[in-house]
Amino acid sequence: MAILLLSVCLIAGADEGGPQAVPFSVLTLSTQGSTRGTGYPASNKIVTLDDVTYMTWLDSVSIVRARTYDRRTRKLSPVVEVGRGHDNHGGPSLCSDSEGYLHIAYGPHSHPFQYRRTLRPGDITEWTPVERFGEKATYPSLVCDSRDTLHIAYRQSKDPWKLMYQQKPKGQPWSEPVALVVSPVPEGYTNWGNALALDKNDRLHLGFHIYTTQKYAAGIAFGYLYSDDHGAAWHTTCGNVLTLPGTLESCEPVEMNTDMDIRVGNLVADNHGTVYMTVVGRKPGQRKAGELWLLEDRTWRPVDLMPFLEAPWNQISDAVVSVTQDGTICVAVSSGAYAWQDPAKEIWLLISRDRGETFTAQAISEIDPDQPNWLPNIERNMGHTPVRVPHFLFTHGGPGQDNESESATGIQFVVLQNDPAE
Repeated sequence: MAILLLSVCLIAGADEGGPQAVPFSVLTLSTQGSTRGTGYPASNKIVTLDDVTYMTWLDSVSIVRARTYDRRTRKLSPVVEVGRGHDNHGGPSLCSDSEGYLHIAYGPHSHPFQYRRTLRPGDITEWTPVERFGEKATYPSLVCDSRDTLHIAYRQSKDPWKLMYQQKPKGQPWSEPVALVVSPVPEGYTNWGNALALDKNDRLHLGFHIYTTQKYAAGIAFGYLYSDDHGAAWHTTCGNVLTLPGTLESCEPVEMNTDMDIRVGNLVADNHGTVYMTVVGRKPGQRKAGELWLLEDRTWRPVDLMPFLEAPWNQISDAVVSVTQDGTICVAVSSGAYAWQDPAKEIWLLISRDRGETFTAQAISEIDPDQPNWLPNIERNMGHTPVRVPHFLFTHGGPGQDNESESATGIQFVVLQNDPAE
């Protein structure tokens, strides 16, 4: 049963000419969430088809669940179990095709992915049998282009660890995996971030970071690649063709510094071709970084998000971005603390109507001094689902002792009852 936590005004204007009020509510989808119930940001977990919103998350320890929300009746459906993964890193990535079928990839932590499709458009109660693909895979980022070809980016934990790509044309099996970028260290842990997105022209956009615990023990770079031919060739920001597999240097990172420690959240593209990417972490000479990067005319421009949040909330640990059909930018952040284990994390929503020049901010979660509100995951366009109102998810509860912790969390669904662009 859904629990109404709060219903207040989002972005209330200070005067008659200020931003309009947007009511919102927070519903509890599950009280048995995994300790990474709504992680990780590269994996989209919300799709809206007509007036129905489809959500997926991870229940403890690694049970993939799904549920719908009817925007007309404001009612939730019963919970459906889609499958089971390996541990709390087995969270799902969701998208839809042009016919309204839902596609999902989930399950591994350095194992093969599990892939399923709904048997009927818009119906999550029955799915096709499980297909497995990928080797030593983690963190799916799944999109569907105008030809109904699925594209996925993910991490492969096979020395040297790699940022991988595969595709599944409509009615065909998954392609052979392709290594896009290899780790700068020959063996050992590397995290990639691997956030994939599509624009209206089927250009594939890929944002990623390079974090390794071996040589640098930090997130030393973040980068961007794109493909204009459905994943056959990949280019750097400047348009140079990347010889595969790319390296730390050849992928021409947006920023690289062995003295920084950063992470990419996700990225999206608007109707005008501008790309938006969230970046959080530590940079040289800064306390912490919480930024939205905009790509226009092959030039990246950072926007510092932290000044739009008052202390102590101007320390961002997670950030995810969505752009509505009319260009309104919505960034959901977990702020108040940066350390992974810190309970002082709360969810805020930042909204910009001037292409990132200014943002208005509103607290979303109820403050809990003992448990963090974190791991936001916002609805975004993944190919066939332009966003009118970007609802989003977050996890209420701590990270647990390890990847197989049976600790239960709350899976929270934030419903924006009006379009923030109105």
